[in-house]
Amino acid sequence: MMNKDHKKRRKKRLKRSSHTLIWVIFVEAVIVVLGLMIVLWPKENEELDALLEQDVKIDYIEDDDAKLTLYVPRPDIDEQLLTINDYSRPGTKTDGINYIVVHYLANPKTTAQENHDYFESLKDLQNVSMSANYVIGLEGEIIQCVPDDEIAYASNGENHDSISIENCHMDTTGKFNEATYDSLVKLVAYLTEKYELDRDQIIRHYDVTGKECPKYFVDHEDRWEEFKDEVMAYREQCQEDVKSQETEADVLANYLESELETE
Repeated sequence: MMNKDHKKRRKKRLKRSSHTLIWVIFVEAVIVVLGLMIVLWPKENEELDALLEQDVKIDYIEDDDAKLTLYVPRPDIDEQLLTINDYSRPGTKTDGINYIVVHYLANPKTTAQENHDYFESLKDLQNVSMSANYVIGLEGEIIQCVPDDEIAYASNGENHDSISIENCHMDTTGKFNEATYDSLVKLVAYLTEKYELDRDQIIRHYDVTGKECPKYFVDHEDRWEEFKDEVMAYREQCQEDVKSQETEADVLANYLESELETE
């Protein structure tokens, strides 16, 4: 009888112990969960809340250049934009670009930098209005004086829809040396491709006003036609070179892919 009572009491103790253990585990689990919630619960951030409450407006800018694939590389251009003023850079936007106008400076042996600096000085001299979008020097250096989309005082009635390029020269014949000529070909090719212009949209100052500018290309009509041919030929060559590189890259990629498949 004693053994039976002892066993019952023992059984009850074990049951109570089991219940107690379960409650202890439960309480500890609750404490752990609450602790994690406290740690992980997002903290109040007044600056973040203020930002989230603002109406966000995103302005999208369309990049027209991104729509056009350019094959002609951009020449090395030294951007030295003139100060906006009434005599050389009025800051007026063009009506679009329909022509590239070629000029000569009629001032032998002067450099591109000297001519740029002269254009800049006109804001102080205030005795004449004159400038150009670009000046190409005797060593082939290219200085940009006025942005493409702004009027320069160079091409009279075509200032509103053209880009003007002045060129340095060594003597009164106005003939460009090899370095100047080479840079002119590359710059005109780049600009005509960028603005989707064709051969007939490369013109001389002479074609606008009848002025003998650029003198050598007015005196030698055949050389002017050859110049435009060289511009277009350079554009085509650049396009072929890029496409050839793309083809070679595709061939290499296909070869590597086939090698990986065979391994």
